[in-house]
Amino acid sequence: MSETIAGQKFGPVRLMPGVTRGHVAAYLWAAFVSIGIFTYATTLQPYLLEVNIGVPIEQRGVVSGDLQFWQEIITLLCVGLFGAWSDRIGRRAVYITGFLITGLAYAAYPFADDIGQLLIYRLIYAVGIAALGGMLATVLADYPIDADRGKLTGISFFLNAVGALLFFSVLTRLPSLYQGFGATESAAGRFAYLTIAAICVLSALIMLGLKPGRPDQVTERLPLRMLMSQGLAAGRKPRIALAYAASFAARADLVIVALFLSLWVQTAAIADGATAAEASSRQGALFGIVQGCAMLWAPIFGWMADKLDRVTLVIIATVLSIAGYGWMGFTPDPAIGGAAFGAAAMLGIGQASG
Repeated sequence: MSETIAGQKFGPVRLMPGVTRGHVAAYLWAAFVSIGIFTYATTLQPYLLEVNIGVPIEQRGVVSGDLQFWQEIITLLCVGLFGAWSDRIGRRAVYITGFLITGLAYAAYPFADDIGQLLIYRLIYAVGIAALGGMLATVLADYPIDADRGKLTGISFFLNAVGALLFFSVLTRLPSLYQGFGATESAAGRFAYLTIAAICVLSALIMLGLKPGRPDQVTERLPLRMLMSQGLAAGRKPRIALAYAASFAARADLVIVALFLSLWVQTAAIADGATAAEASSRQGALFGIVQGCAMLWAPIFGWMADKLDRVTLVIIATVLSIAGYGWMGFTPDPAIGGAAFGAAAMLGIGQASG
């Protein structure tokens, strides 16, 4: 009883009273799978556009951009609603709901017959992602004591990176794996998405291990209009304005890597004579380098963050990102060659810095 009152520890992390090691372990599973689940649908999407729907090559960029645009709109509209809902019914229920909705979207996505159906399933996916993304940050703030929040954040971010590396470098090979068992190209793509849907359902079950009930401390939510006015007023300060601009660029950075680079690699590999499944495997290898280098660079950049002025740090991060994207942009063929792998490594460093 005294341990519960004083608060338990998860490794070096001291926990809030009432939070157990089991609660944290369940959350860290969510941290492990979340980034991969957030991006796998778009990473394997070029395969669907090529094999299942047959979208012409010259239209795939526009289609992918439109789908991503509407996903972002729905996510922005829903994330605040899920945050308020979690204050009323608890984080666990919202997390379970998010994984189930996302799993439903993954199960339906590869069965779309046209772009209209693909958009409908993508909007369902956006609702699930809004719930998961909101809870990923919220639970991270709920469980540790304030003094140890940075430690749990570091563990969570490390698992984010490891999970993303697994999804990008291993699970993008699922179509090739299923074809090796005799599946057709179309069926192999569907089985790959259904595999991720199963991971979502498994994750929903694991989320039963989160702390039940409403959070013990709920911060009063200010009206949206007041938050916007305060945010705009703060943006008049040069350093805050720089932070806004950096955040804006960082979000675009993630979208470009997950969406358009995957489309480019897939298209280039097929042009080189690869099958759609082989192209996905090459894409996975390249993304594995991106995520692996990002994971290795992150602690180095974190050490730099403690040593350097924040403005100087943003400048360094921007230069590294420009170098990574510039190198990749001038790579003749991102699907083959050492130049592509070197550019991917620099891109990962830039992404981790941004």
